[in-house]
Amino acid sequence: MRLLEREAKDLLRAAGVPTPRYRFAADPEGAARSADEVGWPAVLKVQVPVGGRGKAGGVVIVRDEEEAERTARDLLSREFSGHRPEGLLVEEFIDVEDEVYAGCVLDRSSRSMVFVTTPHGGMDIEEAARRYPDDLLREEVDPLLGLLPHQARRLAANAVGDGGRAAARAVADVISSLWRLIVDTDALLLEVNPLGLLGDGTAVALDAHLEVDDNALFRHKEFGRRPSVRANPREAKAEEAGLAYVELDGDVGTVANGAGLAMATMDLVSLMGGRPANFCDVGGGASADRVAAAMEIITSNPRVRNVVVNALCGITSGEEVARGIVEAVESVGLSSNRLYVRLSGNAAEEGRRILREAGLTVFEDPVEAVRSAIAGTRRGTETSVDPGRG
Repeated sequence: MRLLEREAKDLLRAAGVPTPRYRFAADPEGAARSADEVGWPAVLKVQVPVGGRGKAGGVVIVRDEEEAERTARDLLSREFSGHRPEGLLVEEFIDVEDEVYAGCVLDRSSRSMVFVTTPHGGMDIEEAARRYPDDLLREEVDPLLGLLPHQARRLAANAVGDGGRAAARAVADVISSLWRLIVDTDALLLEVNPLGLLGDGTAVALDAHLEVDDNALFRHKEFGRRPSVRANPREAKAEEAGLAYVELDGDVGTVANGAGLAMATMDLVSLMGGRPANFCDVGGGASADRVAAAMEIITSNPRVRNVVVNALCGITSGEEVARGIVEAVESVGLSSNRLYVRLSGNAAEEGRRILREAGLTVFEDPVEAVRSAIAGTRRGTETSVDPGRG
């Protein structure tokens, strides 16, 4: 779950990280009053749970009450990446000598949090990372040991370069505070960009991006619960439907009733020379509506040519699963020769009979189902194959 900037800065302040003076305003009049309180010029920032606000015109400097109210009214009437602002962060303008980047993100491959710093902070951080890869420093943080002092000093030295000892100490202190905040909030990502450096060696968090683990929200009632923000509309729709769905870049859609089986199905597609288009687990005992939602989401991906359904029935009857698949196909309007179903387990024989009578391609062996789906995809046509054995 991504917090708004004002929420992230409240937490940064509580953790001892310096920030500009700021107020939150819900309306244009409040924005003008808040700007007067923090001082002129002031910065108005739309509060939406997405990035790229600066490039989209959601961060504006204002110099008097009239301009502040007029600008606030305009910002609050617009949408940014599909989100209407929940209000405005009204912040004092700080003229900094330099802008650096400091952030930490979960790296699942190394099973650790990884801190990153670069002296090239600011709006185009991704471009800066591509242009100056040698200036990026990564430090893996052992989850048992935590961030060690020498790691914080090394990260800070990389960020400030020749900025002096005072700036290096200030950035090291900020990085150490960020780590404590990550642990306290169960954060998956926390970045300060830009982290402004002042002439007196002070470091100030000018912007903040904090994402906490949804699975840890039971420990953080103060955050409440809100829909997570996903750039992919199909993933967002799947989340609303309660489906476990992650989109990939392949052309063979996959559906399975169980997370382990869903992962194994993706592995099969890859091993057989295909490219899985997604991970999708509809869960054990999924209803027809749930299967239909999965089918609709998967087939709405323009890259998907064929779909493999891998159903292994345990407590749930294969007959019930088959009827759910047939209803789903009919409700979505999916062409039967784009769907390859493997059905096995409890009452699977009766289930396969129901599927054949509905004109669906049915298999008992998942390898044959995947191989046939890939072959149909490679032919570039919606080609039906012999239903096979079972």
